[in-house]
Amino acid sequence: MQENKMVTDRSVRAFAEHCPELQFVGFMGCSVTSQGVIHLTRLRSLSSLDLRHISELNNETVMEVVRKCRNLSSLNLCLNWSINDRCVEIIAKEGRSLKELYLVSCKITDYALIAIGQYSSTIETVDAGWCKEITDQGATQIAKSSKSLRYLGLMRCDKVNEETVERLVLQYPHIVFSTVMQDCKRTLERAYQMGWSPNTSTAS
Repeated sequence: MQENKMVTDRSVRAFAEHCPELQFVGFMGCSVTSQGVIHLTRLRSLSSLDLRHISELNNETVMEVVRKCRNLSSLNLCLNWSINDRCVEIIAKEGRSLKELYLVSCKITDYALIAIGQYSSTIETVDAGWCKEITDQGATQIAKSSKSLRYLGLMRCDKVNEETVERLVLQYPHIVFSTVMQDCKRTLERAYQMGWSPNTSTAS
């Protein structure tokens, strides 16, 4: 139901009441608030939830959904400025099936990344792009302490030094670190593997 301003809290409640077996739910950009989202706690089979950029979303509601929806494996909270460190800590502790957590442009700091590394044994993908308070400490600690992490998005986390990321890439080869520089390097490597060479580029 993404990007549909006609979808409201009443719509969410109707879905929760009449489609109790729903597994994949998305309300990105809809006129939905926490008063509607709280009804999703009825969806005990819920596996993937996309709440990007909705009208109003508070931390307490997100924490309650994670507590009640025990099969949730993917949670997208991008572009919700209110989502904070405490919320992410509870998600890490309570989301026993969670594998993917998207937090682009949320109000989080290093504490959130450290909490994920410390409390979650299932989360494999974390995207904290555009979270301006993330620093070298958070990136280093989650890489060091997490046993499950396989991808860490740090795009435009400008307080994370590229030198630190280069060191982490060497230290934790099982984790993909995403920054502008790292993504460019991977694209170039793929091009070389496919036979591209700067010398063989054809002139127009």
